[in-house]
Amino acid sequence: MRNPNSNPANLGLKRSAITLAIAAALPLGTAIAQEPQQLPTAKATAQTEDSYKVDESISTKFSQPLLETAKTITVIPQAMMKDRNVDSLQDALKGIPGISLAAGEGGAPPGDSMNIRGFSATNGILIDGIRDIAGYSRDTYNVEAIEVVKGPSSATYGRGSAGGIINLQSKTAKLEDFTDVSLRLGTESDYRAQLDTNIMIGDDTAIRVNVLADDADKAGRDEVFNSKQAIAGSLVTNIDKKSRLTVNAEYQKQDNMPDYGIPWVSNGSTPVAELVDYVGTAPPVDFDNFYGNVFRDFEDITAQSLTAKYENDLTESTSLRAQFRTGSVKRVSVVTAPRFIDNSTTTDVRLSDEKTRDTKDSLSVLQLDLLGSYELGKTSHDIVTGIEISKEKFARWNYDDNGTDNLDTTPELVDLYDPDNYVTFTGEYVRTGKNSEATGDTTAIYIFDTITFDPQWELTAGLRYDIFETEYFYDQDGDDPTVKLKAEEKELSWNVGLVYKPAPNGSIYIGAGNSFTPSAEDLTASTRGNAAELDPEKNVSYELGTKWELYDGLVFANAAIFRSEKTNALSDDPFDDDRDDTLDGKQRVDGLELGLVGQVSDELQISAAYTFQKSEVVSATGEDVEQIGNELPRTPENSFSLWASYQLSDDILFGAGAQYMDERYNSSSTSGREIADDYLLFDMMVSYQATDKLNLQLNATNLTDEDYIDQLGGGHFIPGEGRYIGINASYSF
Repeated sequence: MRNPNSNPANLGLKRSAITLAIAAALPLGTAIAQEPQQLPTAKATAQTEDSYKVDESISTKFSQPLLETAKTITVIPQAMMKDRNVDSLQDALKGIPGISLAAGEGGAPPGDSMNIRGFSATNGILIDGIRDIAGYSRDTYNVEAIEVVKGPSSATYGRGSAGGIINLQSKTAKLEDFTDVSLRLGTESDYRAQLDTNIMIGDDTAIRVNVLADDADKAGRDEVFNSKQAIAGSLVTNIDKKSRLTVNAEYQKQDNMPDYGIPWVSNGSTPVAELVDYVGTAPPVDFDNFYGNVFRDFEDITAQSLTAKYENDLTESTSLRAQFRTGSVKRVSVVTAPRFIDNSTTTDVRLSDEKTRDTKDSLSVLQLDLLGSYELGKTSHDIVTGIEISKEKFARWNYDDNGTDNLDTTPELVDLYDPDNYVTFTGEYVRTGKNSEATGDTTAIYIFDTITFDPQWELTAGLRYDIFETEYFYDQDGDDPTVKLKAEEKELSWNVGLVYKPAPNGSIYIGAGNSFTPSAEDLTASTRGNAAELDPEKNVSYELGTKWELYDGLVFANAAIFRSEKTNALSDDPFDDDRDDTLDGKQRVDGLELGLVGQVSDELQISAAYTFQKSEVVSATGEDVEQIGNELPRTPENSFSLWASYQLSDDILFGAGAQYMDERYNSSSTSGREIADDYLLFDMMVSYQATDKLNLQLNATNLTDEDYIDQLGGGHFIPGEGRYIGINASYSF
């Protein structure tokens, strides 16, 4: 049931979107095919459109092939996403071991929140090399590829990125005519309809339109659903023989039932007798249980962006790239955080811990890059240099019930084992005034140079200097709306990598880099204690690895050992009782990465990866000394992913895979942390090419219907998706 408070999209609009997608495609089926010509708008390349192996990075800042890049980089191409039935960024990242998801809390909204190599990457999500804004769940309908770069990356992308970054490559127009339309129906009374059409206009211009209509309940979760309608357009034109212009625009609307999952049996409590054996873990309940209220809880998200990119080949060896984006994300939501009323006397869960959000994030950014390849004596240089100027803004309004919420004022309780999601709600939430506002201004200059000494030796070095200024007005509805926190950070970031190629198809490398994370990384500086006055936390990472292309270049294999350290982590100030912190802590992650991807035979493709992480709080002060020796939050020791597809015949493709995640803690605090058990999931796929243009594909995820914890929060966890089966029909004109 859709929430009447949430302004959901009209069902007729959803149906018309499907009709429009199919109808719009039909006239294009008679278009005369032209010889495909690919404009140079995307850098990452796979060997074929069906290949899992990608040879180059998405980012222009990595000038060398992946084989010669001194970092662990994984690119998920369109072929992999299609075979695995990936719809969202979270779905895609489940195939990358070592990444663990976090649940939303009161101060942070639910959405794409994750850790890489033990450290948060929530603010390290980019689209086409530009930092994306706000916490929300990103769909992949307009995504060509997803790249995960592991290790500190401030030299490449600025603040944050302590454990790594995630970069999404948008679909752009191509110099060819095609139309793909698809419709998927699944076991959750769900549908997903997509249209992807590309039309040439003359010899040098093309437009591309992607349309999405999606409505789905979440398998294995009562009441939880996600509904999206989106459209993205791309125009690409060759202005002349040396210059190109790309313009991309996107609009997306989401109507969701937000999910805060199930309450932990707190490690810091003494519950009733029936829960004593579950202290510090999940309670013994059905993982389908939903502890919100369908009449009150809702989430509306509107996201829009406009991006323009101009490229000019100034000379045979030098090119200019200018990229500008403006965009915003609006969110209005009410979500119930599941909390025991008092688990020492009862197992009842209260409905009075509702979290409200009425926010808008906006961004304007300009990037200017010069890319060049030069010969200097006996060495060659691939240089990328540029500047980035951005303005970010965050605004939050009070979203209040004015005392009308009967679920809060009573308060209403539901049973832990059989929660009632339909308790009558008689209140109304409205905007009552602005609560806070923050701005962040970034000015950065950077340079990267890859020096090739001979066919065997390469050295890459990069520097970036950031000036990051923030103002946070945190009490605009209080006694003094001018109260603010203000900070200016000036930081120099670096990375360096040395590559040795013992053979043309192999490399051995050593790399290092750093990152900085200000307290106002997401603009809203903490008002707790002295956090806003402290310098940024800093990470440094060292990596030793090797990469090889096997089977005549059809298979890519990599292995690396690494150490990532936060050298001045926040820790409790032992000499202050006012919740102050110091930067005297240290946190460390030592690990191993293994990967194999590509075409191992004419019929068999494989993608396999394993990550080992040994995390530890090395030092801490004050009350945090109890953390010393404990694991970092959301950092599994072992994780792996395996996916293989086999061409049974010319028309039938079979795929199967598995994902394993080791146990994880939600905190490093001995007295207040909970643990999520490990899990193993199995997926499969069967694809049938019925005709040259019609493809039918069946996907089944979590075949054994495993109950598992997917996202970890402080007071709650969110279960993962249960067994799901979907059938997709796609037609290409």
